[in-house]
Amino acid sequence: MTAPLGQLLTDSWSSFRRALMPIVVGAVIFGLILGIGQSFIGQRIVQKTGSALEGLGFDQQQMEDLQRRIQAGDQAAMDEFAQKMQQLGGEQGDAVSGAVLSMYKGLLPSLGASMLIMWVISLIASAYFLLIALDGKLTFQAALARTPGLIIPLFLLSLWIMIRSFIWIPILGIILAIVLGPRFVCAPVLLVRDHKGILESASLSYAKTSGYWGKIFGNTFVAALCAMIAVMVLGIVVGILGMRVSGILMPMVNMLSTAFITIFVVRLSTTVLSNAK
Repeated sequence: MTAPLGQLLTDSWSSFRRALMPIVVGAVIFGLILGIGQSFIGQRIVQKTGSALEGLGFDQQQMEDLQRRIQAGDQAAMDEFAQKMQQLGGEQGDAVSGAVLSMYKGLLPSLGASMLIMWVISLIASAYFLLIALDGKLTFQAALARTPGLIIPLFLLSLWIMIRSFIWIPILGIILAIVLGPRFVCAPVLLVRDHKGILESASLSYAKTSGYWGKIFGNTFVAALCAMIAVMVLGIVVGILGMRVSGILMPMVNMLSTAFITIFVVRLSTTVLSNAK
């Protein structure tokens, strides 16, 4: 008999609080890096968009004013921007299409590099929080020192799981991916805690989760929903402080949510593995 959802949530929250210091430090560092990356991408898009529209006769100052009003949640500014774009599209449809295409072509190199860096940071953060979830006594320095050695194995494991779970989507649809995906939830635990190989971790997870699909999917869904609601509430609170502050703090909040979900999934995986045949 596996642990009930209430106990899993309670135990996960207790583990989260016990390891609060390294979790917060990691969330601040990784969240700050991601926030800077997102800000860079946003600024590049705004600059390119402004340059493209200015070349078509749009007033740059007017565009900046509209942008500030839109960021402040001004619905009238959103409607005004949409009307101007529609009007401009009607008058210079081909020119607008060409300008937009040129803008995105110019953005691709920097955006691609930025997205790659952000993805690597997310992978590092996931490995870091996995170590904290498996050993709540680790300090920030100890967990960070062990993180680089897990990045490539966890990447290869996630790639293999993705291939096994989603490669059939064009043939059988996403339903099969939903059915198969939860069966590999224990694979990271087996890889890191039990030092199994990549293929062996995936195969063992699939074998040991037989009969537990409903528990894994249902419990993970509820935990993710709880975390999402908490992030939304915190997002509203942080939003009161302004767009700039929100842009800095929200990536950190998302990292804290990732840490809790990681702890929950590790707890769930542990209880499934302990009851598996």
